[in-house]
Amino acid sequence: MTTLRQRDLVVLEALALRVRVLGQRQAADAFWFGHVANTRRRLQQLVNEGLLSRSIVPAQPLPEIIQPIVRWQPGQPVPDANHVSFQLQSRWRFRSLRPTVVYFPTEKTILQFGGRTRSNNKTTQITHDLGVTATWIRYFQQNSQRTSVWVGEDILAPTRINQKLPDAALVDQHGEPTLLIEFGGSYAAARVAAFHDDAACRQLPYHLW
Repeated sequence: MTTLRQRDLVVLEALALRVRVLGQRQAADAFWFGHVANTRRRLQQLVNEGLLSRSIVPAQPLPEIIQPIVRWQPGQPVPDANHVSFQLQSRWRFRSLRPTVVYFPTEKTILQFGGRTRSNNKTTQITHDLGVTATWIRYFQQNSQRTSVWVGEDILAPTRINQKLPDAALVDQHGEPTLLIEFGGSYAAARVAAFHDDAACRQLPYHLW
C-alpha cells in the first residue's frame, strides 16, 4: 500500500471535490517542479492503487492562465459581452487538438473524500475541464487556504436547481456561494451575457477566466 504524501492528498482531494480532470503536464508544473518523469511515476503509483485512472485524450493546449478576463461585483458596470468574447476567442488561435495525458479520480477516491459519483467524463469537453483545473491551480498557488472553500461544479449541481451552474464557486461556512468562477473557454457573446445576467440576478460577484 502506497503511503500518501501531502502532495498526493492535495491532488486527490482536488479531483474528488474541486475539479474533474488533471493533465499530466499541469501536475508536473504545479506540484513536481516541472519534472514530468517524476510526475508520471508517482501518478502511475496512484493508478496502481486504484485512486486514479489514466487516459490519453484529444485536447487543445491551454492559453496561459494568469488572471481573470473579467472581475465583476454588484454595483459595477455591465461588461461588454462582445469585447469579452473577442478576448476569450482570440487566445485559442492556432491551438489544434493533440493527444494529452490526463488523470481522473476513481469512485474509490471520490467516496473517500466525500465527493459525489459522476457520470462518465465527456471527452468533448476535456479542454474546458482542463481550463477549469488551470484556474484552480492559479487560486491554489496564490492562496491555498482560499481553495479550501472552492466547490466544483459536480458538488454544486444538486444545489442549483433551475439555475445556471458555474464551473465552481467559493462558498461560506453555510455552503452558500460568495464568488462564482467560470472558465470562459471561447464563449460567444451571448453566453458571456447569459452568465453575467445570472450572477447579477442573484447579486453574486464573479471571476470569468
